[in-house]
Parts: sequence; structure tokens; C-alpha cells
Amino acid sequence: MNPAALRHDPIVAEIHAARERLAEEYHNDLLAYSEAAEAHSHALGFRFVESPRRQAMQDAPLQDEARA
Repeated sequence: MNPAALRHDPIVAEIHAARERLAEEYHNDLLAYSEAAEAHSHALGFRFVESPRRQAMQDAPLQDEARA
């Protein structure tokens, strides 16, 4: 789908509207929003797991450390 079509997609429009509502509610504080989203997810019974890719990135040495 091309970018012009996405602007008129009702799902994309709703995502943008939700993002704007949340930004206003949390005064653009991403940490506050993230903590509230995590608490809400836990209240719904969801559990969080690390993705294998993210874990591999955390375990990999940093470029500067690898050169030392």
C-alpha cells in the first residue's frame, strides 16, 4: 500500500488518533505512558517475555568493547 493510501486507511487513522489521545493524556511522557500500558497489560493477565533477537543484542559485546 502506498503512503497516500495509508493516510486514508481507517485503521491507520485510528492508530494516529489513539496516539494523539495518549500523548495528550500523558503529556508526551513516554515513560509514564509505557508504565501505564505495562500495568494495564498485567491487569489483563498478559505476561511479558524477551524476544530472542533482543536478548541476543543485549548479550552481544559493544563495538568499542570488542576492539579493546
